[in-house]
Amino acid sequence: MNAYGIELRRSPLLTALPLLVVVDLIVLFGRSRYWIGVWPEASVAAQVVTIFLGPLLAAVSAWQAGRSSRSGMPETVLAAARPLWRIEAARLAATLTLGLGAYAIGCLTAAGISLNEAGPGFLWPSYLLLGMATLVIFASVGHLAGRWWPSAAFTPIVCALGCFISMLALPIKFNVLAGPPDQHLQPLPVALRLLFALALAVLAVTAPPLRRSDERQMPRQRTAWHLRFAAAGSAVVSVIALVATAAAGELRVDRPASAVKPLCDRAEKGSPEVCVWPEHGKYLPELTLMAQRLDQSGSWLKSPQSFHEFGLRRTYLGDGGFDIAEGHVRTAAIAMADGVFAKSLGTCSPPPEEKRVWQAMDNIRLWLEYRSMGQDPSVSDKGLHMQGVEAAQNEAARASRASESEQRKWLAKERSYILQESAWCTADDQL
Repeated sequence: MNAYGIELRRSPLLTALPLLVVVDLIVLFGRSRYWIGVWPEASVAAQVVTIFLGPLLAAVSAWQAGRSSRSGMPETVLAAARPLWRIEAARLAATLTLGLGAYAIGCLTAAGISLNEAGPGFLWPSYLLLGMATLVIFASVGHLAGRWWPSAAFTPIVCALGCFISMLALPIKFNVLAGPPDQHLQPLPVALRLLFALALAVLAVTAPPLRRSDERQMPRQRTAWHLRFAAAGSAVVSVIALVATAAAGELRVDRPASAVKPLCDRAEKGSPEVCVWPEHGKYLPELTLMAQRLDQSGSWLKSPQSFHEFGLRRTYLGDGGFDIAEGHVRTAAIAMADGVFAKSLGTCSPPPEEKRVWQAMDNIRLWLEYRSMGQDPSVSDKGLHMQGVEAAQNEAARASRASESEQRKWLAKERSYILQESAWCTADDQL
């Protein structure tokens, strides 16, 4: 504990801790803010910070581990009363304490700011453990590299760049960038990554140091058998854990709808019901209003009795639920409009050469989307990049700004193109 306290006070991370926290918060809030109030997305936002904290921790760990060798006193360390592995463990523990401390502050900030908007629950531990494993892996890699190649500048820089590039380029992922509630992390891949991190940490502190040319004249101190066993065992376990991680499959998989009870509500009696994942409860009031507007679109337009978020009603034929992408309900309007169109006209497949019919179908769908949003089309489409439907956007926007009577006439005209041939549309029995 004394050695740990000394290493903690001597660590450059102690001075840089406020800067680490600032970087953590900048990444947390600068990347996006739609995660606020959604527990899985808040967990991912806190975990994404490790993309930047990890390489920095690897660099500092490499610098710290090579400090005694650079000062020319490895023989002093070898002759110390405490075993070498204890000194190295205290050094690595000090680096991890400060790095994980900055990470914990970011996690607690994400949790605190989400409490007011989020429903029952808390940050998802699987995402936080994934971020912790990443930090331990990078700190351990840096520590081992610093012990073997104790350069004050080259080794830390290589460790930082190598860890950052590996984070982005390796096929085995140690981070996730999004946390939709319809997906979750599998326990086995997370556990294997934690095992890999633990094995690397043991290897980093028990591996025998490389002998430099000026040290080869000195008699080599024989490493205790239990340390050799620990180093060899941790190396084997780390390789096995890495291979098993690659073979364990996808880190993130679909979350079964049966795992939770969805939140369902309607704007008023008689309006369509809208159901979402419990973690997306903050969007439910706006979604129910969207469903109500679609239900009041027109005499011949029929709305489904309910709308469900993506993942709540998976079938072997697919999932027709709406999606909330990066906090935007505009993407939900697309699926809702498709549901109303299919309920009213069925599944339509006119011949490819009937360009005007296809155009009418796009026009009505876009008009329904604008109708559900209850905003001017220019506001609704802000930040949404759609290709190939510019003509439909312009026509639907023009129609949605007209009076109610003119909109009904326009809808009847567009519908007449689609119903020229009854065989083009068939009723959808699933709606």
